[in-house]
Amino acid sequence: MSNKLILTTLLVSYFFTTAYAVQVDKTKDLSTSETKNAPLVFEGLTDLSLEQLMQVNVTSATLTEENLQSVPASMTLFTRTQIQQLGINTLEELMNHVPGYQNYTSDTNQSSYSSRSRRIASGAREVLILLDGQRLNNDLFGNVGAIQPLSLKNVARVEFLRGPGSAIYGANAFLGVINVVTANSINEVDISTGSFEQRQASMNVSGVMGNLHSDLSIETHQSDGEELSIYDPIFASFIDSQQETKQQSIYWRARWENESGGGLSLQARRVDNTSDGGYFSGRASDTYNRFDFGGSFLALKYQHVLNENWEFSSRISESLYEYNATFLAAKTPSDVLVIGRFTLEGNDRTIENQLRWQQGTAKALLGFDYTRNSMDKVDSSAQFLPNPPNAPGPAFGSDTRNVKAWYGQWQDELIENWSYVLGIRKDDFSDAGGQTSPRLGLIWQADASNTLKILYGEAFRAPARNETSSTNPSQLGNPNLKPEVSKTFELVWTKTSKHHYSSISLFDTKITEAIEYDTLSQTPTFINRGEQHMSGIEAEWQWSFADNWQLRTHFSHLFNSPLTVNPDGEDLASASLIYDTGEFTTSFSGRYHGTSHDENSSEAGFKEFGGYSVLEGHAHYQFSPQVQLYVNLRNITDKKYVSPAVQSPNNFFGVPGEGRKIEVGVRWYFK
Repeated sequence: MSNKLILTTLLVSYFFTTAYAVQVDKTKDLSTSETKNAPLVFEGLTDLSLEQLMQVNVTSATLTEENLQSVPASMTLFTRTQIQQLGINTLEELMNHVPGYQNYTSDTNQSSYSSRSRRIASGAREVLILLDGQRLNNDLFGNVGAIQPLSLKNVARVEFLRGPGSAIYGANAFLGVINVVTANSINEVDISTGSFEQRQASMNVSGVMGNLHSDLSIETHQSDGEELSIYDPIFASFIDSQQETKQQSIYWRARWENESGGGLSLQARRVDNTSDGGYFSGRASDTYNRFDFGGSFLALKYQHVLNENWEFSSRISESLYEYNATFLAAKTPSDVLVIGRFTLEGNDRTIENQLRWQQGTAKALLGFDYTRNSMDKVDSSAQFLPNPPNAPGPAFGSDTRNVKAWYGQWQDELIENWSYVLGIRKDDFSDAGGQTSPRLGLIWQADASNTLKILYGEAFRAPARNETSSTNPSQLGNPNLKPEVSKTFELVWTKTSKHHYSSISLFDTKITEAIEYDTLSQTPTFINRGEQHMSGIEAEWQWSFADNWQLRTHFSHLFNSPLTVNPDGEDLASASLIYDTGEFTTSFSGRYHGTSHDENSSEAGFKEFGGYSVLEGHAHYQFSPQVQLYVNLRNITDKKYVSPAVQSPNNFFGVPGEGRKIEVGVRWYFK
């Protein structure tokens, strides 16, 4: 498959979808469909109680339909209406409202996020992100790779799983899984403008023709960036910088359903990102730093219902990604500037087969996956100004990585009010050996409101290609790097009533062969540094305390930190007050990010950055069934705060956070 094929597929989808656009059914709830293939629509949740919202189906923890009470995992759910009540536009913004998750600006051109306050460098390699079941993490860097955050303009719900997920998903589901489920049957246009010359426009179009359903999402986003004073470790001075960003994306989903409930489904997505100026890999320059990322995937799934108990599905997909970068790499002792360049192209091809069985309360799942990761171009070069660039050489190893995996899962009722889950997955990597990931969960439904969950799971993360084979003189790969393995015990309690929902999770995780980014070596590299131990508590609470009023809060705290010098905050909290009449909605939110530390080359060995609080606001008014106006306020008090510079050991001042921002927009719903 090629980018031309994917773009052609997306173009055809546009004509099909617009030709058969249909009226949206606004009486159904977007997230409580009978099956995962049923249409998800965008209104109707405002009239549901919290008790009813907790029955919304989630699928990422077991690949079977569960709710927040029955799911054998520590999980947080946000529906489309809840996301819009807070004025959230992107997945990364939403993370700061989820227990255990955090996102902040760092000295890189990508978002820096993590689960349970543990990450390697800035990469977020420990969290697996899915878009309608499609993996977005790539093999090259282990993360999603995009510069711009993932938009939620077409979202139905987002499921945040905290803790291990490798018993289902294998590598990268190390400390968390995020499943973004997009909505069907949306017909809307969203246009907004805001601070720093921000411009955004998106369109969602749905169509139906007999048993064939189609959904198309198109979006463009551009910002000139806020002017900030940032530290340049190469010149050891501050510079005034604006990081300009651009993103265009198109995403098409089509599905054909037969009378038995099976059918065919197709996903095609293309996203292009550009970042100009600001930081790149710890270096700051508006003159030389430019980064372009392009990613696409095409996936086809066949689902066949054999009888009332048995179901088979097979899915093939190909993901393509391209990186092009120019950046200020170094300065020689004779003050000659060195400009780095690289061009990288790779693809991940996967085939997944699943056999499901269900009878009464018993459910079984058997799966087999095969993935082929390859690099088509790994060129890098250096330019010593004012001379022309040197001839390109390999930036990474180009060996093909093959991964074979099988997994099984069994769920059933043990005795009255007690259920359990058993699962195991075996992954075999052509270059990293084999890993086995078991799981065990025991769930006690004490009464209609209270549930206790006792969970154990193991997970692993195979080293990404840049960690093992990078030839960059500023970051060398380690070919002897081993996979890191985590073992996690969790105790989860949830309580649900008509007006309240609360959840508390206690976890204890031991990581062996822990991978760390050693920035203090002569050349920064990745190493296995023995064992890490982390434990903590995560809690969330939702309260509908009066007509049209809701309160949603969370906090997280680490009892034991996985790192001596941890760049992530170990204390996190947020609170949101929401008023929603259906016609008018407003919310006020505050979030707290605790003290963090940044390892550097100073005599002390690190820099401490104090905790900070940020206030946000949102309001929208429904002028008519077709037109809605909204306004978002970020960092209302223009709070000045600083985050760790995790990429460079010579940045002793950190990275300034974003200041006050305002966004004003309009949504138009059409038939």
